Amino acid sequence: METRTVILIGPEGAGKSTIGKLLAKALSKELFSLDRHRNELYAPYNYNQAEAEQIYKEQGEWAFYLHWTAFEFKAVSHILQNALNAHDTFYGKILDFGAGHSVYEKPEQLAAIEEYLRPYPDVFLILPCKDTEEAIRVREARRGHKLGLNKHFLEHESNRRLAKHIIYTKNKTPTESLEELLQVLLTKSTSG
Repeated sequence: METRTVILIGPEGAGKSTIGKLLAKALSKELFSLDRHRNELYAPYNYNQAEAEQIYKEQGEWAFYLHWTAFEFKAVSHILQNALNAHDTFYGKILDFGAGHSVYEKPEQLAAIEEYLRPYPDVFLILPCKDTEEAIRVREARRGHKLGLNKHFLEHESNRRLAKHIIYTKNKTPTESLEELLQVLLTKSTSG
């Protein structure tokens, strides 16, 4: 299990980062958050943060999101095509995809990411619960404010198509969610 890359996907506020930190400690692996490294991941594709901020200011959240999707697709494609190589930066890490890094508006992009994920057995969708409306309420309560695009991220087909496993966090502590995820990893490593 030491060399397997584990990928955490799901909407904002679902628990990816919290579970990722616990998982990194439990497996003695490095956690890499795509959101925290957005600027460096997008730089090879001529990402301009000032331009993105201007789009948000002038055109709003949806236009801003659509602007980001091209960079998210390119960065994720690059990571997934290279992270199976033992000499790659992302090899064997826990990858915490930001909420938008697993949602694709263009069908051809979703199909490409689905194909790139095929050799990765450990793609976990982290959700508060199965019901979309309830999941939105749970996440908004955790964050203390409306979460904007998250309803779209929850309703979109991408996360469920890309996930190999789903972990529901409602009524569980982060440690209990971690234990469930570790059980899946342990079962897969002993059976596969």
